[in-house]
Formats: sequence, structure tokens, C-alpha cells
Amino acid sequence: MKSDTAKPDGVTRVLQYASLDRRQLLKGAAGLGAVGAAGLRSGTASAATALKYLGWEGYDSFLAAGDFGKSDGLTLQKTFISSADEVIAKLRLGSSQLDICTPYFIHDGFLAEQGMLEPIDLAKIPNFSKINATILRYCEPNMKVKDHWYAVPMTYGSICMLYNADLAATPTSWTDMLKPEYKGKCAITADYVGNIFAWARVAGIEQPNRMTKAELTKVTDLLIDLKRNHLRTIAPSYGDLVQLLSSKEVVISQGWEPVPTWVGEAANIKVAYPKEKSMGFIEGYAIGKGAAHVDEAHRFINNALSKEGQLAGATANSMPVVTDEAMQATDAANKAIYDYDHLDDYLAQKTMIVPMYPLESNGDLAIWDNYQEAWEKVLKS
Repeated sequence: MKSDTAKPDGVTRVLQYASLDRRQLLKGAAGLGAVGAAGLRSGTASAATALKYLGWEGYDSFLAAGDFGKSDGLTLQKTFISSADEVIAKLRLGSSQLDICTPYFIHDGFLAEQGMLEPIDLAKIPNFSKINATILRYCEPNMKVKDHWYAVPMTYGSICMLYNADLAATPTSWTDMLKPEYKGKCAITADYVGNIFAWARVAGIEQPNRMTKAELTKVTDLLIDLKRNHLRTIAPSYGDLVQLLSSKEVVISQGWEPVPTWVGEAANIKVAYPKEKSMGFIEGYAIGKGAAHVDEAHRFINNALSKEGQLAGATANSMPVVTDEAMQATDAANKAIYDYDHLDDYLAQKTMIVPMYPLESNGDLAIWDNYQEAWEKVLKS
């Protein structure tokens, strides 16, 4: 993996949301038609057995590494999402339509409890045993319900800070974006989950997914101040952020670890982890309940965890791997981004992996809808 690699066309992951509210989450498919159809781009496949894949563009590169399935007439019919909520919407409309999907990590347990995901048969995924023990420990609360796994981890990362090392000092806090010298030179993406997490931590809130309504209001006000008085823009995608960093219009931003590689030699972009922590995530593959090709889906997921599959995803997208053998086999460029020898430090000290937001009112706790309303208020400010 070269340090001057430009952003690959096959990665569009930005955790935007499609205003899928609590009622829609809990009451089923009613009203989901528009959400389920919005923003989806579908590939075509004419093979005898075409598995339907719904997920982030780029995450499919792990699955089909080495032309997996080609000799057996298996292909992936790919539909790429532009919003994390589109997976929920499509599962609500008919979970059997999705052979493989990539739910947002905090949604895994909820989707399993709602009967929208197949339990994973680990006997059909022998490469599951190769997943790093630390990765499993941190993703288990979201991906495992009772005695069953409902998602299989395939990569991880965080919504960290990025900065131009030639034009800005190494940031140590999210509040460094408020410094006068960076006024109009900083940016965030449209990832409201990561933004609310970061500024909740700035406000001294220990659990950003368990805020009271008053705490959420305080965080909303902080984000409104950031947007009005400090940001150059809210980038709608990582492609847009790459352009802003490459042109040096932005010198400090919220971001994701692969971004400096995508910027390449255009600008000296580095990753920083603020003292308040960054929102971490471990994402994976799931199978829709009642899917037509459950066995074949297991085979593709197993291939994604093979050394070849893991390295294919890492090379194509500058993303980290989750199996011990792949961690050892990644090249120097990948190891320079991801410190596989200190995963506990990364997942406990630099980042925090959070659970799902409350869906039902419980005292003064803010619920799912309140978080979405807060972000809409920021955008409209």
C-alpha cells in the first residue's frame, strides 16, 4: 500500500442518517418505502446464484477476494448505501431480500432482537476462530445476543481528528478546533453520531449515548457554535473531505484513519486522538432473516476473514484487519496506521465503542429521535 494512494472509488462510508425515527424502527415497514429506496445504487448480476449484498461500498472488497465463488457460479449483486439507516429500512421491508448486509455496529443487537437477522452459524465460518481476541471482546456486546452472534466483525476504526502537520500543531483536544488560528479552516463530516459523541465528551459527559435531554441540549449548543463560528463546512462525504484537505482549505478536521492515505502527497495529513477520546466502531457482516442463500452467505463471510480476504480489503481501502494472521501479514504502510500490538490501548484509551441509543423514554434520558432532532437543529442553525 503506497503512501501516495489516492482515495479509492470504492469507499463512500460516511455515517449519514435518513431520519429513520423511533416509531419507524419499532413499528415495522409502514412509511419506510421512501427511505428504503433513497440513494441506493445497484449493480447487476446474471449468474445462476447471485447473493444480494447491501452495504457500504468498499466493504464488499473483503468478501469477493481472490474471485471467490466464481468457480461455483456465485456472485454478489451489490447495492451500495449512502446512509446507515438504509440497512434497517431494507430489512424492515423484507429481511429475506438481503443475503449479506453491513449494519451500523450499534444496530446489530437491536436488529437481532427484532428478528431481522439470521443467527450466525460459526461452524460454517471456521475463519471466525482467527479473529483477534481483543476485537472479539469489544464487539461482542453489540454483535452477540444471548448465545448467538448475529454479525461477524471484519474491520474497525474511529472518528478521530486529522490535521495538516505542516500548517497546524498536533491537536490534543476536540476544542483545538475552536482556536482563533483555525477559524474557517476546520471541517467535520456529516457523521452526526461521531460529532455528538465528540462534543458530549468535551462537555464532560461520560456516556454520550446515555445523555439526559438537558445534556443533549448543551451538546447541541456547542455544535451550533462550532458550525456558525469556526467551521469552513460540513463535508457530506469523505471524498469531499479529501478534497478540502488536499487543497489545504482545511487544516484540522474530524475524520477517519484511512483519509491521510487517500490524500497522499497533496498534503501532510496526520491522525490525532484527542484526550476526550474518539468514537470507535467495529463493523461487520450480517445475514437477513430468511435469506435465500444463507449457506452461501456464510461462505462469503468466511472468505472475508481469510488472510487473502482481509488483505484485499486492507490494500484496496487502507482499512484495518481483524484476524491475527492478517495483522501479521499486512504491509508496513498498514501497520504504520494501525498499531495492532496495542489494540487494548486503542479500544480503551484512544477510542470508546458505544451501545445503541435508548429507543423508549426512560426518565429524562434522550432517545433516538432526540439525537436526530438535535443534529437537524445543528444543520439548520
